[in-house]
Amino acid sequence: MKKAITLIIIGLVIGLSVSAIGADKIKIGALMSLTGALGPYGPPIVNGAKLAVEQINAAGGVLGKELELVIRDTATSPDVGRDAARKLVELDHVPAIVGALSSGVTIAASSVTIPAEVVLISPASTSPAIPELNDNDYVFRTVVSDEVQGIVLARLALILNYQKVSVIYVNNAYGKGLADVFKKNFESYGGEVPASVPYEENKPSYRGEVEKATAGDPDAILMISYPVDGNKQIVEAVEAGYQGQFLFSDGMKGEGVAPGPACQSGDNPGPIEGAYGTVAAAGFRTAQCDADYEAEFGKSTVPYYYQAYDAVMLIALAMERAGAATGQAIRDNLRAVANPPGEKVYYGEFAKAVSLLKAGKEINYEGLSGTVDFKDNGDVEGGILIWKIKGCHVVPVMNVSG
Repeated sequence: MKKAITLIIIGLVIGLSVSAIGADKIKIGALMSLTGALGPYGPPIVNGAKLAVEQINAAGGVLGKELELVIRDTATSPDVGRDAARKLVELDHVPAIVGALSSGVTIAASSVTIPAEVVLISPASTSPAIPELNDNDYVFRTVVSDEVQGIVLARLALILNYQKVSVIYVNNAYGKGLADVFKKNFESYGGEVPASVPYEENKPSYRGEVEKATAGDPDAILMISYPVDGNKQIVEAVEAGYQGQFLFSDGMKGEGVAPGPACQSGDNPGPIEGAYGTVAAAGFRTAQCDADYEAEFGKSTVPYYYQAYDAVMLIALAMERAGAATGQAIRDNLRAVANPPGEKVYYGEFAKAVSLLKAGKEINYEGLSGTVDFKDNGDVEGGILIWKIKGCHVVPVMNVSG
């Protein structure tokens, strides 16, 4: 009887091993803000990742297997994001994760992913604090740092002839980092920052913060906010009698703000009509991607779905080059597929890239978000897009370097 039970157990173990080895799917994770302060951003950005997965699978998958995206909501909360990362690592056994969006959530999630040797690539976390992580080279991002965006915002404020600019910023790594970079550069150019006011997410009202920001009679208020909170702050500033201008960071770009409560339509433009903002600039073949994206998911002006697409593509190409789907294999091959030298491959050329790799050739993936050449600290270089709200919609103005 004992022998029979032993044989059954051995059979089950062998069966499980064969099942794991012969699995027809390779999973990667996605940490996305589907709810919370960045809730309006999450779905469009995760759709960028989904588009990449669909194109990869249509081209034959990764290492001959279908790629599966396992999505978990961070609720734009470091605590929730850390738990979601733990589930992706311990339950879903993913070797790589695309995310998170909020810099604070990415930093929290990295406390789980780094010791687990899981690659974490953020498409939207721009805080200057991220490359300072002791990450054993497991944390990357496909979006340019706020060290660049802050400089461009300061220059833009001067070009717009703003002498005094107060700041309202979300009190996390992203908000404080960008606020500090802006203040340092704007003041170095001769500008004045009468107030730099932090705020906590998800409050029912921000009248106290708005009062502090408008007290110094600024020419403009720079809003380093998230859409849900930022909309409240704009409305409350106008209700309090503020008649100055608004200046926006990347967190306020997209249909979560315009059209929105403060700018409903071209016929009813509202107080933010004509306002300018900044965001990471785009790279190569974005028009083709936009057409494919719109055909499947509808049009969106929310930023960073290009960066999510690129993150998925780079993970898949790193696995192909390595011939393995482990965190270490992905980490050790990311720069080889993203950086020169190598034959350049672009949007829509995943099958071509795989063919080159199988032929023993090197590739240089040129992304929708730019060249995505990874530095030693996991960052990428890139420019900044200046945009404007016109007719209650976001329209591009020009690309600039930092």
